[in-house]
Amino acid sequence: MTTSEPFLKFGTKFAVPRRAVGVEKRDDGVFCVTMDDGDIVCAKAIVVATGVQYRRLPIDRLEDFEGIGVYYAATEAEARFCGETEAVVIGGGNSAGQAAMYLSRTAKNVHILVRGTSLASSMSDYLLSRLEADPAITIHYRTELTGLHGGDALEKVTIRDKAAGQDWTVNSRAVFVMVGAAPNTGWLTGLVDLDDRGFVITTGGGHETSHPGIFAVGDVRSGSVKRVASAVGEGSVVISKVWGHVHA
Repeated sequence: MTTSEPFLKFGTKFAVPRRAVGVEKRDDGVFCVTMDDGDIVCAKAIVVATGVQYRRLPIDRLEDFEGIGVYYAATEAEARFCGETEAVVIGGGNSAGQAAMYLSRTAKNVHILVRGTSLASSMSDYLLSRLEADPAITIHYRTELTGLHGGDALEKVTIRDKAAGQDWTVNSRAVFVMVGAAPNTGWLTGLVDLDDRGFVITTGGGHETSHPGIFAVGDVRSGSVKRVASAVGEGSVVISKVWGHVHA
């Protein structure tokens, strides 16, 4: 069996890896999803659980160091790589601030790179005051990451001070990119309503979309709590709603 062929488990067919590129609704109400290899899968209902894709920075060798120096989450697993090194957090939102606070417990120092001149409009006052009071955290305004350097793993980074027009380096084995994420909703082809950021808008209990028969759960859903536990819970609850729609 090749990886593109479906396999059966608990009465459900799985096909890995496959990518949906479009969806249409037939006159009889059945949805047909087109895959990237041209295959078409049809069903009476669709659950959209495509999550989000973290935004990447346009920097050379970024992909080379993803997972071995460049990270998009700051959990206990990533924090292990911050011991005895300078950590760099890129972003000006609450997620970046929370990551910096967490990483400061293990890193020698945490550098927060902010493109703007202030965090007042993008971060809560309470979090900002904690960052400014922490001696292990340094906030650099009007700065950006411009280079990643190393062999088999990240060793140091180049940072540009845009105000002074100068570059400087930091010996760092851990860079955390916290510049937001984009939902994977382009394939929905206008069948459902999206918010201004492209997340699926849901109503009627939080799982139904604007188009009957299409449901959304997890990170892709507008207003959802971006946590794994929340996504798993929504995925469990939505099945009863799908059952009700299919057998209506």
